[in-house]
Amino acid sequence: MAKELSVLPIFKNVNVGDHSLSVFLSKLFNGTLLAKHDETGAIIKESVLKFDLRGELGVGMELGRQALPVIANNCIVRAFYFIRHLAIELRENNVRSLDDMQHIAWNKVMPTNNPTISRMLTIATGVFTTVDVGEAIITQKYWISVNYVGVGRFAVAIGQDVAWCLKTRNIQKIKQMYEEIKRFAYTQEDERIYERIGNNMMDMDKLGLTVAQTEILYNLEYHKTLNDIQHTKLPINSGGIKQLKQEWLDEWRTYMTQGFPSFLQVSDAELHWYSEQELIRKIEENDPYGTWFRLVLFETMLFEPYYPLSLEKDKKGNDIPSKKYRDLQNAICGYKKSDGDSYLDTLFTGSYYTKGYIKRLRKCYDKVLRELNEVLKTVITSLSITAIVTIVAIATAGAFAPAIAVALVGSNFAGLSGATLTSACLAYLGGGAIAIGGAGMAGGTIAIVGGGAVLGLGVGAGVGGAVGAAGLVGKKNTILQSAKLLVSVREIFLNDEHDLAYSNSIHEKYVQNIAEIEKGLVELRLQADVASSKDKRELKARIKKAEESVEAMKIARKSMVKFMSSFETGMAQS
Repeated sequence: MAKELSVLPIFKNVNVGDHSLSVFLSKLFNGTLLAKHDETGAIIKESVLKFDLRGELGVGMELGRQALPVIANNCIVRAFYFIRHLAIELRENNVRSLDDMQHIAWNKVMPTNNPTISRMLTIATGVFTTVDVGEAIITQKYWISVNYVGVGRFAVAIGQDVAWCLKTRNIQKIKQMYEEIKRFAYTQEDERIYERIGNNMMDMDKLGLTVAQTEILYNLEYHKTLNDIQHTKLPINSGGIKQLKQEWLDEWRTYMTQGFPSFLQVSDAELHWYSEQELIRKIEENDPYGTWFRLVLFETMLFEPYYPLSLEKDKKGNDIPSKKYRDLQNAICGYKKSDGDSYLDTLFTGSYYTKGYIKRLRKCYDKVLRELNEVLKTVITSLSITAIVTIVAIATAGAFAPAIAVALVGSNFAGLSGATLTSACLAYLGGGAIAIGGAGMAGGTIAIVGGGAVLGLGVGAGVGGAVGAAGLVGKKNTILQSAKLLVSVREIFLNDEHDLAYSNSIHEKYVQNIAEIEKGLVELRLQADVASSKDKRELKARIKKAEESVEAMKIARKSMVKFMSSFETGMAQS
């Protein structure tokens, strides 16, 4: 066809290089155009290369044939998505006429540019490719029977799905960043929660902090981080890492200073930063023998620096947590808990607490976290220990059971000794005092200083407020804050102060909150039964989060009751 067209008058005077179009095409097709010539100008036969697109056209036609079912597969999936979501929008917006169509959110209906359709296409193309490759293997046609367009489309679908997953991960990282900032900052919201606790049931001084005490908390966190910087020693780039840590500390200090007035709701309020000696004098002025100081030490122990403090844009313009301090978030260059604990344990020469107190708090906190995180494993371990004690007690008429009990769990009761300690340990291994009566009702929520803030969760907010707050806190933070409250009750209120009355009041509030949350869950489930599809999804998500939080709360409450009743049993023997 090309040769026939080249002789038409319109192409007669068209030249390609030194040849007319007709001659150029003739040489191209007979192979002499691209052939090599020898020294005499004669064509070398072996180098003749004829231009022939029949193979390429065949491949193109085969790919076109393979593309048809792939395109059909895509169209079917997108059509199903479009029809289903259009039907949902028509129903939810109560569309009765064409004019009502303007209320439809078309961005939710269009089968493109969203993670749902991306996942649907990944599944559809994956099934398509699996069936296609399976057929090739069964028929033993192998490579000649595989739909390569389908394989390529599957690879593209996976890439798009992964991209959406990465976007979701960035959102989760941002959420986690803000959760960490909130968790490591004593805020005005926490202050209001403590006020509600004080007004409703408990002595405010036990869990709340004054302005001066809050300043001490921030300063202790500052000096703990500064100590980490000063003792950073690495074989490679030690100076660079120390500089980066110092930049984080300066940024964090600025962040805390600027936020202090809004926390106090006093425009000219100022957060003072002290040297170590000044800080020690301030602590002495505020009665370091009080409960507040041990709670502040506990909070400072849990403070872990070098988390992201701001957002930045990625290559696609999406917000992600800043990567500025990414090099500080690993085991080699990052913060070491053991070094921070040692610093706190050696900072004070006074007798505000016994030597090794921070180590004791850390050990208890890690143990409680394991209890809440790995419930099944903890139950199995507890049963095994109890079984050992029981067998030994029977075999020896109980002669060695008390000694074994103290050896196994005696470290839990650092505030007891002698017969008191033995009674508490035996009661603990027995699952708590008999008087607690089994599982009983389930327990509460917690947050900031000593876990006190979550005790105020829902106070004055009613049933709906309690379950809503529980859903927002989430299972992860519930476990972290529950652990703080349990350690505060075990180590500070019981082992240190032997304050059973206050510990019982905490437990009572705990039970009250869990009851309010469970009532709220009933109301949410009733709402979900009659809600529209969109609202139902949101309600189910809230219900799931609240249920997970409640599950963690129940485990924490059981642990609290067991320890309190065991401690009380030990005290009764003293």
